[in-house]
Amino acid sequence: MFAVIHLPDFSLQAVLRHEPELWMQSVALVEGGTHPPRLCARTESAARAGVSVPMTPTQAQARCPDLIIRARSASQEASATDALIQCAYGFTPLVEQTRPGILTLDLGALAELKGAGREQLQVWAARLASALTGHQFRPRIGMGPTPNLAQHAAHWGPPIQIVEQPELFLRQLPVAALHPSSDVAALFSKWGVHTVGEMLDLGQSEVTERIGLEAFALFAAASPKATRPLRWVSLPERFEEQYPFDPPLETAEQLLFILRRWVDQFSQRLEGIGLVAGALSLRWQLEDGTTGERQLPLPHPTAQADILFRLLQTYLETLRTEAPLTGVSLGLEPARPVHHQFSLFEAVIKDPHQLQETLGRLSALLGPDRVGTPLRQDRHHPDGFFLTPPHCEQAPVPRSSNGSRLPRPLPFRRLRPASPARVETGPPPLSSLPEPPHALASPSVSGPIRFSLGPWKQSGEWWENGGWQQEEWEVETHRGITCRLTRTAGGWVVTGILD
Repeated sequence: MFAVIHLPDFSLQAVLRHEPELWMQSVALVEGGTHPPRLCARTESAARAGVSVPMTPTQAQARCPDLIIRARSASQEASATDALIQCAYGFTPLVEQTRPGILTLDLGALAELKGAGREQLQVWAARLASALTGHQFRPRIGMGPTPNLAQHAAHWGPPIQIVEQPELFLRQLPVAALHPSSDVAALFSKWGVHTVGEMLDLGQSEVTERIGLEAFALFAAASPKATRPLRWVSLPERFEEQYPFDPPLETAEQLLFILRRWVDQFSQRLEGIGLVAGALSLRWQLEDGTTGERQLPLPHPTAQADILFRLLQTYLETLRTEAPLTGVSLGLEPARPVHHQFSLFEAVIKDPHQLQETLGRLSALLGPDRVGTPLRQDRHHPDGFFLTPPHCEQAPVPRSSNGSRLPRPLPFRRLRPASPARVETGPPPLSSLPEPPHALASPSVSGPIRFSLGPWKQSGEWWENGGWQQEEWEVETHRGITCRLTRTAGGWVVTGILD
């Protein structure tokens, strides 16, 4: 048993699946590669108003003043094809892309359809049609014992048709279903032959004598037993949607509405093929010709639409552009689901996505370079560090060993930025030693110094222009406050206090 998914007017469906409300209005699609431009598809409402293919847009709007014109988009057709194949893969991995907007599915390997009757096939086809409708497609599904019969059923029958009597079904088809040449079609019309059954009644030899070798192809296509090998396609892991704004967009409400629809469709497509989202990529074009892009990684791969949309919404709350938007595209990087087996004493962050959203808001308030986990740089400078995005999957685990038996060190509170200080030095106990500090005055600590240790001299990167050198002193004031003094080329500073 085979099934065929047919999307009539595929180029129009690829454009209007982002605006499904336009199906009830007069809409026409323009082919941009011709001069002058010509219509290549239109909705039923436009057809009732007198719009036909291949009119020019001017001729069509003269017949239908309310006609909405949309341009055909190869990128939107590619995205629609990916979504169509991914949806079909949720039902069977044996999928052939017969033509744009047409898929052929081999159902022979499906255990649930082994020996299935008409009612079971009807239920299965209804589930497939419902899944496709969820992606804003308008499918027609045909099922039959051969790929050709299933394709005829999808083209020339009701939205869901199952062929149980192949010979009778073929005889009732119009001759146009066999795709004869224009000359042969005109000849059949003169003969009064309008159905495949009427052509078969004439006999293959008699028809061959009159129209030539094309008759062999027509009678082969009308055979109920003719079959062919299918060319399987691999599962596309491309998730990308784009939408042009005409006129340009100035507010975020419509943008959020479109993004919400996209993440809902992404979520359905991911669940159908057993994948999750690892990161999002948002790109936009402005009216002044500039473009922008933002990568939004997820702390934990997920396929939940609410989490994906919340990530986009949090970023867009802080986005400000100099000109209106003329286009937007959203990409998704698929990933395999991640499963962790934690040990008994490991702590796990309850909601890593909520933490990521909070960090995003903090980045918007403070700047992206001021939020993260500090790590030491691979250099000798005592203040050398950098910020890295926090690891949101697992909380840090306190080290539990024999640490309680050891004396706990006093906490050292480093001052960032360092506090400027005015330091008075005195004579050293030995002439060979440097002068130690005797008193200091700074916003953080002040007073005479009764005890000092040092200096500890440090230097580094002398081979570069940014070379540095400094000396450090550990001092205790008369009030018992212990702090660290650092002298650099710019003077004295208090870099930390021992609490």
